[in-house]
Amino acid sequence: MIGRILSGIGGIIALIASLVSIITREPLIDHLIRILLITGDAVIGLGIIGLIGSLTTIYGVYKNNWKYMVSGGIVGLFAPCILSILSIIGGILEIKGQKISK
Repeated sequence: MIGRILSGIGGIIALIASLVSIITREPLIDHLIRILLITGDAVIGLGIIGLIGSLTTIYGVYKNNWKYMVSGGIVGLFAPCILSILSIIGGILEIKGQKISK
């Protein structure tokens, strides 16, 4: 249960970061603490990849499938947002929970 919650939070944060990257052409971290790491068209591409990863994570949470949670978290790391690591941690917790219950 806690794994699904962590993955959901990571997926939502990656979704927000991806949308901000696509719309403003600047990463979310630039809006929060004014550290400019990357700008321009590369941010749009990374935002689209991060959007795919975040939607994969959210789908994994919906279907309770740890494989989608972990893979979506890994792809979500391409969005300029490190907090999608929560999706990977949540997926790993779900792996351990499913092995114990079997």
